[in-house]
Amino acid sequence: MADRYWVGGTGTWGGSNTGTWSASSGGAGGASVPTAADNVFFDVNSNVGTGAFTCTMLNSPRVCNDFTASGLDGTMTLAGTSIGLTVSGSLTFQATNFTRTYTGTTTFNATTTGKTITTNGVAFGAAVTFNGVGGEWILGSALTVPTGSTTTLTSGTLNLNDFTLSTGIFSSSTTTTRAIAFGTTGSIVLTTTTAASTVLSMANATNFTFTGTSNISTAMSVTRTFNFGTTGTVTFASRLNLNLTSGASTPTFTSNSSYRLVNFTGSTCNPGAQAIICHGFTLASGGTYTSTGFFIQGTGTLTYAGKSISVLNLQVSSPTATLADAGINGTTTLTSGTLDLAGFTLTSTTTFATASGTKNLTFNGGTVICSAASVTAFNNAQPTNFTTTAGTGTGAISMTAATAKTFVGGGSTFNCTLNQGGAGDLTITGSNTFSNITNTVQPATILFTAGTTSTFSNFSLSGTSGNLITIGSVTAASHTLSKASGTVSVSFCSISRSDGTGGATWEALTTNDNVDGGNNTGWIFGVVAPSTGNFLVFF
Repeated sequence: MADRYWVGGTGTWGGSNTGTWSASSGGAGGASVPTAADNVFFDVNSNVGTGAFTCTMLNSPRVCNDFTASGLDGTMTLAGTSIGLTVSGSLTFQATNFTRTYTGTTTFNATTTGKTITTNGVAFGAAVTFNGVGGEWILGSALTVPTGSTTTLTSGTLNLNDFTLSTGIFSSSTTTTRAIAFGTTGSIVLTTTTAASTVLSMANATNFTFTGTSNISTAMSVTRTFNFGTTGTVTFASRLNLNLTSGASTPTFTSNSSYRLVNFTGSTCNPGAQAIICHGFTLASGGTYTSTGFFIQGTGTLTYAGKSISVLNLQVSSPTATLADAGINGTTTLTSGTLDLAGFTLTSTTTFATASGTKNLTFNGGTVICSAASVTAFNNAQPTNFTTTAGTGTGAISMTAATAKTFVGGGSTFNCTLNQGGAGDLTITGSNTFSNITNTVQPATILFTAGTTSTFSNFSLSGTSGNLITIGSVTAASHTLSKASGTVSVSFCSISRSDGTGGATWEALTTNDNVDGGNNTGWIFGVVAPSTGNFLVFF
């Protein structure tokens, strides 16, 4: 390894031109042309006097170990038409008196850690490639690559060091070991102005990892395509945050590509009928997502910003998806993992359903609203390994359709209140357990499947004068209502084919305007006489 200093002012950096190279700062020319093992310096003694000078690179690529332009007292131009520069060590550009006009690819190929890249606001003119097994490049300032060019990470670690890499396209689709260290505020901003470009080109994410808080961002000023992990092996830990910061153009998420948090804040785009695989999302108040499905495959938060989506599907066993505000889905499918309502309301306008997997619905005071008039408005189709958690506060499932709807319970335990919240008849199938049952409309009908036993910790159905709550069976046979202890006392109810049992006293007193519709057992109708006792009289 040797040090090589540019001397003599304007000249060419070629394969045989030794006249502009010295072994010392301001020394005599004639030293050998730098190799990939040599450090290159441009300094106060590189020009003649204080005049401007140009170093024109020839015979691409020009190579060196460290490249340092520092201490310049006259403007230096580093030129070369379609000539590239390969740096095996660190690179420093001077913030002033330095101009880059060469238009070839800049390649960093170190194979050891601790190399630095400090451009001090000087943008590269074409593509940049990081390709060194075991290499690490630490940014010492923001790094800019033209909007029409690509930054490629083939191997090694790109350490953003809390700075921003601005590049037309970012590509890293290999199987070699590579990583990005974002730090706390580091980001990659994708800037291409070419419509329909794949701006995040990471189809093969095998052996890719990152540290810190990942941030890939772009403005939707033109249509863009995003591709992460459609081939090879993708780990939950390697998925990146994607931020669409502005613009109304359509984003395309390549089928089966996947992300961590997809954040639409600031944009007004419409993704259309796509399936977006992610850990969570933040929608934008100006966007449209009514035909877009989100498939949750990692722990994250769901922020709806007042918007509705087509499909929400929790798909893998380990994640927890937590609501950050109220949400509206067409279809909600709980396949695996935990959906935490966190005190908010989640509305499913078509169906809320379970699928095969270990899944949990946690309320923490939140409510699921099923607004569809459907035989599967709530459909616990796969009750095996389905659980519910009350958490803090009182949660609820509210069936709000104005016409007939069905709660398919699947014989599960629901640590929440089941609410009849719509004028349409509510049919409950399965032998289920509930914390409570209520109604928020009158009159209303609740029908249980004959031959089933529904168990309650509380039973709070009640109508109003002239607006009775009808409790009955779907068919001409009886159902069973069970409560372990205490007294159930209903008002303004019409009850038929119902067996009240379980240890509690079931009262439907006529003094409370209840109606015995017939074929009931275990219910007390009529008037209960007041209790008598002994009296002590003083004269």
